[in-house]
Amino acid sequence: MSETVVTIIVLVVAYFIGAIPFGVIIGRVFRGVDIRSYGSGGSGATNVTRTLGPRAGAGVLAADIGKGLVVTAIARYAVEGDAWLIAASGTIAVLGHMFPVYIRFKGGKGVATGLGALSIISPISAVIALSGVTIAAITRYVSLGSIIGSSLSLGFLFLFSVFEFTIFGWEHDIWYLLFAVPVPIFIIWSHRSNVDRLARGGESKLENKPIPRRAHRTP
Repeated sequence: MSETVVTIIVLVVAYFIGAIPFGVIIGRVFRGVDIRSYGSGGSGATNVTRTLGPRAGAGVLAADIGKGLVVTAIARYAVEGDAWLIAASGTIAVLGHMFPVYIRFKGGKGVATGLGALSIISPISAVIALSGVTIAAITRYVSLGSIIGSSLSLGFLFLFSVFEFTIFGWEHDIWYLLFAVPVPIFIIWSHRSNVDRLARGGESKLENKPIPRRAHRTP
């Protein structure tokens, strides 16, 4: 099999794995509800936590992180891809999560899947991203923690990649900019309504209870 064909397969697989809507799946299979009918209408871990509780939310969070891990691990270890393929796979997985073909291209915000991919691309940057957890815990605004944690970690990844630093034996490549540049733009764009609510003081906190958006039904 030619290198071009392998590359295409890896990138296509990255999208379809990234697009798996675990929030919707867990809501339907374990609780018999469409999670998109509640709260923010999102399919991510935050809305699942508010609606179905912390155990379900943790399951979705782990699954969404896992998507990013699996995709970039395939590119790095299974096919021993170049740095550009590893970075591109992670970026496409995030896009898959945000625009999943399985649920009419209306997905989550990409933070957890991006974190999973970042853990393979640059573990030290992934650790920096966890600063967002502290911010969310203090302020109770998950969106604020997500935006700051993602921006801070990917900002460091940008610097590490430009200067091709080696940190704790982990080499950074200039090609990692294929992840470091677009992904924070995608994540901030996906949080644009949250930014507006934060500015107006109307953003929901983690403990806020959800309300139905529409009748229970599945597409």
